[in-house]
Amino acid sequence: MNNLIPEQIKKDIQVWVTGHYFQIAVFNLIIILMFLLYSAGYFDPYLRITINIIVLIGLIVSIPLLNAGSRAILTVAILFWLFAAFLRVVKIEVWAERTVIYAYEALLLGVILLIKENISFSQKRKT
Repeated sequence: MNNLIPEQIKKDIQVWVTGHYFQIAVFNLIIILMFLLYSAGYFDPYLRITINIIVLIGLIVSIPLLNAGSRAILTVAILFWLFAAFLRVVKIEVWAERTVIYAYEALLLGVILLIKENISFSQKRKT
């Protein structure tokens, strides 16, 4: 069971994690804080913090903190989409619809990030 992940991938993940301890901790603290604010209903009359907003903030914060590029965000969108399809198959319609919304948010953010990366790449090629 331990041989499912190749050794090179394990080493790459270990190197990435050791280089990003602080960023991972800050990312996790932001997500925990968002869930605490959600459960307390802290900004409820003015800004309703929902799971939708928490997922979107998690995606946006992952870009600067975890160096997530368009490929990573679009991979998350595909994973959300596949999970939504699974939820449709097992007839959990409410969660399937919510997961499709998360997939759309990730897809939109990934496309915006891809356009930004291509614009910066083309500007670098011109110089």
